[in-house]
Amino acid sequence: MKEKAIQHTLNIFKQVYRNLPPLVGTNLREQIKQKLEEAVDNGELTLVELENFMIFYGKKIWPFVQAFEDIYHIYHEKLSEKLFLQKASKKIVKKYILMKETGVKFVDLFKGAVHHFFDHEDRLELSELLVSLKKDIRKYAVQAVMTHEKENYEMKINKYGQMVKDINLVIEDLHKFAKEENDRDFAEDVLDKAKTIEYSFAFLGPKISYGEIMNLLEYYVGKKEEKKMRRMF
Repeated sequence: MKEKAIQHTLNIFKQVYRNLPPLVGTNLREQIKQKLEEAVDNGELTLVELENFMIFYGKKIWPFVQAFEDIYHIYHEKLSEKLFLQKASKKIVKKYILMKETGVKFVDLFKGAVHHFFDHEDRLELSELLVSLKKDIRKYAVQAVMTHEKENYEMKINKYGQMVKDINLVIEDLHKFAKEENDRDFAEDVLDKAKTIEYSFAFLGPKISYGEIMNLLEYYVGKKEEKKMRRMF
């Protein structure tokens, strides 16, 4: 079971590495590549060691990934339906236009929410087409961030980089808070939340909103005070 977990986790970060967006430094790319190769060859590697490696490098590339996602989504909204209508068969286009007249939006089609309205042959075409669209839109986004969107992209990288610094401080504060806590279960709850945040940086866990993270220490302090009050009555 552990070997499967390690392989699954490795596959996630291999995918992240293959899809690194523009402007990630050459040295950082090489470091990640080397560490990945070492991880593949290391039969003694534990899941915890692998996760820690991914968290360390995940924090470094997270600002680039988030910044690129912002640009990608802009181009996805602008181009996806247009490209779809250009590339899809006449049969698929006709069905889509009829569905659109009933209130269906392209995002519903892209997410697969209305695929049950298509027959098996159509769904096969749609699956291939939507994968192709994602690749095409990514190419447009890559070209954009290297040209006319570069300044905007760099500003976003800096913004997300500052967010990483802010979040790291919250993680440190949560660890300090847990260390001073006498209730072990409560302390474990705080540490688990800090680890969940780090997992999100390593693309191993769900995204957590920046606002929620910034309010976590205050939340746990309030929760501690609430527990004290309950014990008094």
